[in-house]
Amino acid sequence: MSAMLSRRRLLAAAAVVPAVAVIGGGRSASAAATPGEVPPGAGFHRPGRGVNNVAGVAIPWEARVENRPLLVRQFDVEFDNSVGGEITHVALDGTRTRLGTVQRPATTPVLANDGFWASKYSKALDGTPGHVLAASVYVLRNKVGPGDKYDPHNLRAWTTSLVNIRPDRFHGADHGKWLADTMYTDIEGGTSIFGGGASPQVGSPMTYRDEATGRWEPIHRHFEGDPARTVPRHLRYSVYKPLTRYGSPAYLEFENWAAGDTVAGRAHERNGRILVGYPHGKVRHVADVMQRVRGTGRFGGTEFAEIGQVDTNHPGALTLSTSPRTGFSWDPNVRGGLQIVPANHAKFLSYDLGQNSFIGKNQWIIVGPVGAKAELLQDRRYLIDGKLAIDPGWEAVAPVFGLYVRTHVRFQVSEDYGSTWQESPNLTGVHEPPNSPVDRWTNIRIHLTYPAGP
Repeated sequence: MSAMLSRRRLLAAAAVVPAVAVIGGGRSASAAATPGEVPPGAGFHRPGRGVNNVAGVAIPWEARVENRPLLVRQFDVEFDNSVGGEITHVALDGTRTRLGTVQRPATTPVLANDGFWASKYSKALDGTPGHVLAASVYVLRNKVGPGDKYDPHNLRAWTTSLVNIRPDRFHGADHGKWLADTMYTDIEGGTSIFGGGASPQVGSPMTYRDEATGRWEPIHRHFEGDPARTVPRHLRYSVYKPLTRYGSPAYLEFENWAAGDTVAGRAHERNGRILVGYPHGKVRHVADVMQRVRGTGRFGGTEFAEIGQVDTNHPGALTLSTSPRTGFSWDPNVRGGLQIVPANHAKFLSYDLGQNSFIGKNQWIIVGPVGAKAELLQDRRYLIDGKLAIDPGWEAVAPVFGLYVRTHVRFQVSEDYGSTWQESPNLTGVHEPPNSPVDRWTNIRIHLTYPAGP
């Protein structure tokens, strides 16, 4: 298509397009767009592999459509990384809306620890290294380098450098122990960039303004050759609406069972499906559930989310809140939620890093490719015959772990296989089966929307 761009550049779109019809690959840019197609003059880019940054691993064939969408630019958020600096939503027409203020700037990146192993799995939508790595209601974790791919055969070849952005209350909570890698803001957790209409997606490219030239450049260039260099004053992330041949997905649905489970009186011989639903009825089976969720736990950050809101999305986790929004609290018992994780990530953290979580635990759904066997979760090997044990992997694969799920979105649950839907109940703390209401959930549906405003 004549409007296709290089992998190194994304152009601003003139409008946000409704996600409906098939996009015709042979149309000229001057042709009038039918509803749901890219309008004349819109800038877009087709990424090669979604946000996945794992060497030698193919994107699951069933999810190829969602990992090669057209991307229509919606808005930017700019940060003046100085005391009192403004945080600004910038619309495509140039309208600037103040979102908040920087209370304390970030000065130096930090290396990710092993607890955030998922920081290695992803790249930006435009193929550059720097991007919003974890989008959450209580923190934005941004990768600023390096540009290497994650090699499962050479696990510690490099470590991700991070710059973090926090909502209000953290500035006071960290008083006297402020973190150099963190930009402290006065924006309320669970709103705006932290769970509102200005929230980014996993993969939103991160850029900085070169003070010498005035140009916006990929953030990794600033740190090349000196990872400890001072964080730039002017930072920006850009948000894009993904548009597949079927439009923009309207929901993700998890059938909450694995092969051999009995749920709501039904015995299942096959894994539950992970489905992508589109506005005009198209439904695609992209992955399988290898382990169902049956309870809730005290997941950090859920205190900033509403009941039924997405808490966090990053390349190795999608967290859903079942607790009410209380804001910052030292009390872990106000937290409640569940988490969805990809299988190889769960195996590595459990068996190689010694985290006593995920496999066999009731608070986690584990995701694998279509037809995956649940018994592979019990195999402690990360690699089998030179490949990831569960191949193809789902780490940093859209639409579950990147690109589509922003933190403003909500989910519903069903106890009767989708005949009726309801809001999540209020569940704080740890709930285990058989008394946990989650044990009765047959389906979980996350409703996807793509707002362009603050």
